[in-house]
Amino acid sequence: MPTFNRVNTLSQNLSNKILDMDSDTFRWILTNSAPSAANALLSDITQIATGGNYTQMTDGAGGLPATLSMALSTAQMTISLAADVTLTASGSVATFRYAVLVDDTPTSPLNPLIGWIDHGAGITMAATDTYKILAGALFTVG
Repeated sequence: MPTFNRVNTLSQNLSNKILDMDSDTFRWILTNSAPSAANALLSDITQIATGGNYTQMTDGAGGLPATLSMALSTAQMTISLAADVTLTASGSVATFRYAVLVDDTPTSPLNPLIGWIDHGAGITMAATDTYKILAGALFTVG
């Protein structure tokens, strides 16, 4: 799995109880514009267009649903993607390079970002192509 990059506000949002990593609803969104650690909200990201079985995320819908899990080891908590996330194209999907993890539960701030993965190059999908984000550790807190 490509390296997961955290946004600057992640630690603050965890400390302020904005994010609940084991019960909130999380979604991956796709973009071809480079995110930065300074991005904080879904509204800071330009998503690829809806099409080919991918739907832009709005509050409460779209994106690619993700389930997270937590594991405590001594004084550290590892946050992982609990299951693979798969998109099977039903037609062409706009080119994307980045998958950005968003918390869809908080309303203030609305849709805070967790971080992103960079695939290193644009990914283009035609009908029946499959894109997969593999389950595994994303980041550690502590």
